Amino acid sequence: MDMLAAFFAAVTPWHWFGIGLVLLMAELATGTTYLLWPAVAAWITALLLLIVPMPLPVQLLAFGVATIALTYAGRRYIKGRWLKGGDSELNDRGRMLIGASGVAAGTFENGVGRVKLGDSEWRAESKDAIGAGDAVSILSVEGATLRVVRRAS
Repeated sequence: MDMLAAFFAAVTPWHWFGIGLVLLMAELATGTTYLLWPAVAAWITALLLLIVPMPLPVQLLAFGVATIALTYAGRRYIKGRWLKGGDSELNDRGRMLIGASGVAAGTFENGVGRVKLGDSEWRAESKDAIGAGDAVSILSVEGATLRVVRRAS
């Protein structure tokens, strides 16, 4: 027990810098921002300890208060600035195709045919008469079917 007490009595600012570094490395491995704030709080505690010598319970209190304050402020700031989720087309290939141009892979029969986009072909429907090689524009996407119109040449 005396050895443990002696260890905790010898906590220096470098210990807190090290703890912050370990937390930051764990944060970089996970990418969740959950460990970012405790890492910064450990560095703040180290800086406070450099300025004012404190016993371990006060250091732990400073670390805890800084972690809570930074987590609260950081989550509000990040959610408000970077995690808005404003790009509803992100990872929605169908929505990203709207307005794109393609080429009819063959003649449309009864309003149904195939459209080549890049290196893939899509099932397509159109009210226009579309022949093989005609340029088309995508109006909408319903499942795996494109609604297209013939582009004026």
